[in-house]
Amino acid sequence: MASRSFRRRLMGSQTVSLQVPESRRVFNNFLRVALGFGGFLALGTVLLSIPIASSSGESVRIFDAFFTAVSAICVTGLTVVDTQTQWSFFGEAIILLLVLIGGLGYMAGIGLVLWIFGRSFGLRDRHLMRLYYGAPSLGEGFRFMRSLLIYAFGVQVIGFVVLSAIFSLVHEMTFGRAIWWGAFHSISAFNCSGFNITGNDMVPFASDPEVLIPVGLLVFAGSIGSAAVVISLFNRRVRQVPLQVKLILYSAVGLVALGSLFFGVSEWNNPGTLATVDVSHRPVLAFFQTITWTSGFSAINAEFLNDWTKLFSSVLMLIGGAAGSPAGGIKLATVAVLFAALVGFFRGREDVAPFGRRIPRFAVYQAAAITLIFLALLFMETFLLMLLSDFKFADVLYDATSALATVGWSTGLTSEFNSGARVVLICGMLLGRFLPIILVLIMFRQRIRSTFRAQRDSIRIG
Repeated sequence: MASRSFRRRLMGSQTVSLQVPESRRVFNNFLRVALGFGGFLALGTVLLSIPIASSSGESVRIFDAFFTAVSAICVTGLTVVDTQTQWSFFGEAIILLLVLIGGLGYMAGIGLVLWIFGRSFGLRDRHLMRLYYGAPSLGEGFRFMRSLLIYAFGVQVIGFVVLSAIFSLVHEMTFGRAIWWGAFHSISAFNCSGFNITGNDMVPFASDPEVLIPVGLLVFAGSIGSAAVVISLFNRRVRQVPLQVKLILYSAVGLVALGSLFFGVSEWNNPGTLATVDVSHRPVLAFFQTITWTSGFSAINAEFLNDWTKLFSSVLMLIGGAAGSPAGGIKLATVAVLFAALVGFFRGREDVAPFGRRIPRFAVYQAAAITLIFLALLFMETFLLMLLSDFKFADVLYDATSALATVGWSTGLTSEFNSGARVVLICGMLLGRFLPIILVLIMFRQRIRSTFRAQRDSIRIG
């Protein structure tokens, strides 16, 4: 903000300072964020393209390395090559590092990435990011950030220990392999990324709840975001928990419960999905397929899903996780606000007040705008993929939603798409990762109040 002073005579001289908004502040701050992630993306692409990153010892095509790097830093999990067979230990480590950077970049806030580069937002912009990420106050920023990082690393360490023990003791892997598998899948799951090094996703463990349940809980812990958990711990009384946290937790639990029920009923007798395991294991498998709605982990082959299940899964992916979490999508709180507004409309109430707390009308406008923008982008992405390929609509929509919502589920089309279609998927992943940041900077930027108000009129809707 630049200041400008002037003098006016009011029974004497008085100096008044006016704050003049800088129109380029929003663009400049987002540009810093984009350059930060762009630097990691370029470095990751170069490192993945060198011979040491490939298991065969030969250089990987630069486009394949770039696609993998984009998918990793956007914590998506879509791949054009098999992670286990294509990449060496060095390549897998680079992918995991990109996932960790992309996940923490959202979990701890974009301010953390700028801090790494020695940059920072202005005071007003930190306030805006606080509104977006749900932090308690600016004064508690450092303490809150520390709590977020402790939670994030603590959960991943616990997941690493549990999974390493299971891989070593139950599945009798060598100690080194169990340690690496535990670390890789713990970080990938918590950061809502679908990258895996099993060779066939979680399909080999479809009948092993001791693997599926920890991985699913890691994904859920990452999906709801550190802010929701930390704020809940700070406020032990239910009435003191912020409304946003309540909306996130209730929406996430309800989504998993409803999705598990739908998936279980829809796919119970499908010989290509749930029916591949015993009846006793099917409820756990249905639960796992739902609780990983923000990541690309899957214990079944998605290409064998019924078309209506693919459509339902696309809706889950588009909803996404909590704001400030590594998950993409429209966000849980956004959908919860729209649902509350819909309930209030049918009940004849003017205010939107879930849990007895009124939501500002501007927040409802924001939720509607974000939803419409995501739907428009999904339509354009699906339309372009249909033009560039000849696959079924349900399969194309499934993969298109997975890219835009940075999930990673796929029916297998990603590796079969041509170069043009893969470029569309790359654009979808990048938009899905950075669009929420662009929108929050645009929506909360300083607005000029007009002294003139247009005449009110009415229109017929419906």
